[in-house]
Amino acid sequence: MQSRIAEIRATGTEVLAISVDPAEVTRERLGSVGLEFPLLADPELQVIDSFGMRHSAGGMGGIDIARSGVFLIDGTGSVVWRELTDNYRVRLRPERLLKQIAALP
Repeated sequence: MQSRIAEIRATGTEVLAISVDPAEVTRERLGSVGLEFPLLADPELQVIDSFGMRHSAGGMGGIDIARSGVFLIDGTGSVVWRELTDNYRVRLRPERLLKQIAALP
């Protein structure tokens, strides 16, 4: 998303990311990868669970993580579009997100 952040914001859309990592790790990661949008910490997986995004540990060394997902939420707080993947390594391409934003009423 970072590569197209200006285009995404030009549509009136804001990008937020969420991670299971604690706040300290999240802050460090923000600095190291140069994200220009908020990366939120959810180590208790409360928000991640509320959006159905938990990826169970399985082969991950016993640590559950967030599945890759993108949600478009309107001004009333309703989810108007979402895409979740079963593979935590798969990410939505910014081009697809821009297409979905343009298709909204």
